[in-house]
Amino acid sequence: GVAVIKTEEGCATSDMDTGGESREQQQQGMDSIASELDDLLQLSTEQKKNLQKATEGIEKERRAVEVVDTSLTAMLSNSWLMNEGVEECTKEFTSILNTTQMSKFMLWADHNSESIDQLDYVNAPPAGSQPSQGPVFVFGMDEGPHGDE
Repeated sequence: GVAVIKTEEGCATSDMDTGGESREQQQQGMDSIASELDDLLQLSTEQKKNLQKATEGIEKERRAVEVVDTSLTAMLSNSWLMNEGVEECTKEFTSILNTTQMSKFMLWADHNSESIDQLDYVNAPPAGSQPSQGPVFVFGMDEGPHGDE
């Protein structure tokens, strides 16, 4: 389930194993935890604002990790997606990237999934042929908001 943590500036969500609790029960639990932490820590308004700033973008990072996890899980559970050649190329490519770069690549691939699906891996044109009208890829995703985000 998804738990929602209320702050002065908005809400943050988090995946949690809720053991079959209803959303209302989950919310009550999260409210209780937030209240307990508020009482215990007695943060100033400034500290709460700094905490909010420190957690900006955390949901985006969580989704990136989730994309990588989902992709790797799919590859492991579907042996036909992995063969020796694919595995060798995948290892070589991923060994070059650090964790942040891999997350950004997976986000890019997810953002461009429709264009990637249009690629024809089997019937690729000869290297010297004229370019055809192919899929359009989006680059520079860090530069600003996009229509579907």
